[in-house]
Amino acid sequence: MFQFSGGLLAGQHDNEKERLPPARPIAVTFPSLNPPEPSLSAPPQSWISDLGPGVAAHFLGLKKPADVNVHTLATLNISFQPECDFETLLESISNDAQSYLPSRSWFEAPDQNTAKPTEPATKLLCNGRKVPDHNEFYTRAKEIAYSNQDAFANLTRKPIGEKVPLRLAHFRKFWEGLDNMAYYWDNSLDEYFPPKVTENNGKNGELDVSDRMEDANGSSLPSSVSPIKEESRKKVKTEPATNETAIMSSGPAASSNPASPNSSTMSADRATPANAVPPKAPWEVNAVAIPERPADLSKGSYKGYRIGNGAEMPDPYRLETVRAFMEPITWAFGVTLVPHRRPPVLLLEHVRFPVRVSTVAWRGPQDRVRARQGWMEGPVLGVQCRAETGFGSSGDLQADSVLDTVRELGGLLLLAQERAREGKTEKRSGEGKWWTMTHRWGGGPGGEVVEGTGASNGPAPDQVAKVDQSRPGRSRDGSKIRRKPTPAGIWKTLKPGNPLWDPKVVYEAIGKDRKSTWDDVFLVSSLNHHISVLKLRVHPDYLRFLADGTLPQDPADPAWSSPKLQRTRWFDLFDIDDRTEAMRGIWGIMNYLMRAQEEQDVPMADT
Repeated sequence: MFQFSGGLLAGQHDNEKERLPPARPIAVTFPSLNPPEPSLSAPPQSWISDLGPGVAAHFLGLKKPADVNVHTLATLNISFQPECDFETLLESISNDAQSYLPSRSWFEAPDQNTAKPTEPATKLLCNGRKVPDHNEFYTRAKEIAYSNQDAFANLTRKPIGEKVPLRLAHFRKFWEGLDNMAYYWDNSLDEYFPPKVTENNGKNGELDVSDRMEDANGSSLPSSVSPIKEESRKKVKTEPATNETAIMSSGPAASSNPASPNSSTMSADRATPANAVPPKAPWEVNAVAIPERPADLSKGSYKGYRIGNGAEMPDPYRLETVRAFMEPITWAFGVTLVPHRRPPVLLLEHVRFPVRVSTVAWRGPQDRVRARQGWMEGPVLGVQCRAETGFGSSGDLQADSVLDTVRELGGLLLLAQERAREGKTEKRSGEGKWWTMTHRWGGGPGGEVVEGTGASNGPAPDQVAKVDQSRPGRSRDGSKIRRKPTPAGIWKTLKPGNPLWDPKVVYEAIGKDRKSTWDDVFLVSSLNHHISVLKLRVHPDYLRFLADGTLPQDPADPAWSSPKLQRTRWFDLFDIDDRTEAMRGIWGIMNYLMRAQEEQDVPMADT
């Protein structure tokens, strides 16, 4: 039920101690798409049933990821625009949206001595909360402006010299998640050593390494030794890269981040979380299996920070880090991040196409009773994290880029369909059709589904009456007994298809300009250890065509058939400048989407 990112902390290793080498680091690559030309003046020919299969038929024919190609993008008819900054991203939106971006001067502490200008009224958001000011922004921004090494040392309470201990409040979970990711991506301290030949066994041609791993008590402990079975807080094992024998140093020397002299070394196969407490019972330390053989470091050793490479990193690490980066920003505006409670599927006529959306930002209701009951409003924006790495390693960068772009578009179109549900009620599949109301093939009692061999083998009517009389109608506490329906009874029940809409979500296009027919949908995309913000400008006629397959008659805007996709560059979460700029941009987007809009007056009759 509850998720605590503190349990995801990876193990600590002594950066100065040689140990089994992890897998070699992988290169950080991103999709590089060469998009097809869209049809702007008229719908594409493939949308016409006589000349093409249509959108739904095309997606229905996709059996595996390799089937997604450039024709899939051409079928969606998306207009791709070049990468841009946050000012350009919001410039195309009406209402002077770029003015909602905080100034870069907000990264400096606000001057408490200067008198604040008097305002006629306090600015409020659409949920009634006060608009976050410079002080709230700076309180959060200064926590992500710390250096990585100082923040990581603060998590493990390592001394950092004469520096004052850092205060991590809003972004503490983010730093815990980033520390997790550093054990797979941070290769700045990597040092690979070749096998060492000793004098004793050099004549026999055997290789050995003088340094051995030590356990938490400082005694010699081979890597093959395992602790006791209880390992609920242990982390992912790393397999030794036995085929690596060359020296590689892909970063500065490890002396730039010296380890504490009081820190104990860890086993190579087992890693203790950074926030783990020492064992209180003596048998928890001594309960170790008898070593079978010494640690095999004959293929070389390693000194550094990593325990694996980026391809081996568990998927929850990326999601928890990105979510912890987003939550302090969204909470300032009264918005929470909650994943879909129903399977996220994109509706393409009669096809339910599954898409990937990691979590969604929802606005909480102002009624506290409804908020406790789990009601949400929105969606505001979405977050999508993907574990794909090594784009272009298959030899076809275009194919990998197309597949990744289609995944992003799937999440954006799902958010657009959910925002377009405002003021509507769900029409379930088969609702009002005869096959959901009228029994077929008789509909009598018994049958193969109930008894397996027919209704004639059932119990006699008098026996059924005796059994029914023997069952009490109420329990001891007076409540009525609730009988669980049998699978056969559920199968025979006539009803429409399962609903796709969340019954406790008030769907609303939060932040949409009420004077414009176009909607702007935002998605935070994450790859490797980077994030990028996407904006899809989509027309309601386009969403109606995807859901119903009907083309509009005499549309007012001829560009309705081609949504416009914009995106920012990739921001590195390990880089201070990148993550601060990403926070500034997401803060401005949230500030714009949660703004209070003037309600249009509805003319009343007989006035």
